Amino acid sequence: MKALLFLLAGALPSSNVAQYETLLAKSQFSELEHQILQQSDYKQHGDVLVVYARALIAQQRLEDANTLLNFAVEQFPGNSELNYLAGLGKIRLASDGNVFSAKERAARGVELLQKAVIIKPDHYAARQALIDFYSVAPANAGGDKELALAMTEQLAKENPAQALLAQSRILLNENKPTEALALLETMMPDPPNARLLARKAQILAELEEYDAAFVNYKLAAEQATDLTDKYNALYHIGRLAVVADQDAMMGITALQQYLEFYQDSENKILPWATLRLAQLMYRTGDNFEATLLVGSLTHARVADEEFNLILLSLLSALKAKTAPAVIEQPEAATEQPSEESKNNQQNQTETKQEI
Repeated sequence: MKALLFLLAGALPSSNVAQYETLLAKSQFSELEHQILQQSDYKQHGDVLVVYARALIAQQRLEDANTLLNFAVEQFPGNSELNYLAGLGKIRLASDGNVFSAKERAARGVELLQKAVIIKPDHYAARQALIDFYSVAPANAGGDKELALAMTEQLAKENPAQALLAQSRILLNENKPTEALALLETMMPDPPNARLLARKAQILAELEEYDAAFVNYKLAAEQATDLTDKYNALYHIGRLAVVADQDAMMGITALQQYLEFYQDSENKILPWATLRLAQLMYRTGDNFEATLLVGSLTHARVADEEFNLILLSLLSALKAKTAPAVIEQPEAATEQPSEESKNNQQNQTETKQEI
């Protein structure tokens, strides 16, 4: 009876879960962790453990997440999401960690992902993670390209949009962006899926088809029902407005929305978003606002040489604007696609999908 009461307690919805999920979406990780730890019985609530684990994984605190999820899947073995997160975390640890423990962790991660699918067959994130693992892992570590393709074919019978995500991901893993783009253009559903649009925009940007990438990110933002998907797309609208000379006013609006949503958060892209907005303000002649934005970055600690070079260039240009001599707009305001796009371009979109 005592065990039954414990299980029932774990299944009870927490009145704070919605608030926790909002903090997670806004990348307010410290506040989220503080509030969860203030809830003395948080370990008795599977839904709270899900949010906490997602936050730890999003921060790359994989060992902490692994410890929490080892406990969580033992306490709530029938929770598909906890099994999925535990499997995902172990596979990521396997790819980043000690080579001697990698194979064991990867195997355990696959087992947990498989269990998540057994519990909830339409857990598409778990199925995507399995397909991704089988398609990229070497055979001696459990990889199986034929199995990945078979799973994708099965997925196509149940959910074509999810299958298209998996198929395009496999092609990207094989360094075949042109083939992935052709597949997306041929098979894109109507109405389009926001994540498929973002995937297409990402590939177009990699292929330097910036006009089309800009349009597809705009469509992705409009179609998104998930907050993270929406704001990822808005960020890239602003980024492309700078690096590919797209619609500056649209870029400004997108970045202003992004910064407003993530203000006072631990989103690691915030300094880049602020810098991109400052560049657009400078480009459109709003030097006052550009100066304010740049001023907010003077104490930012960003270990990225490109970021700091652009910041210094923009600072110099803005200072020169106060001098009598007229200068040309700095090259930094229109540089080619940069390192932050590599760090963020697909990462955040995939992060939400995966966790």
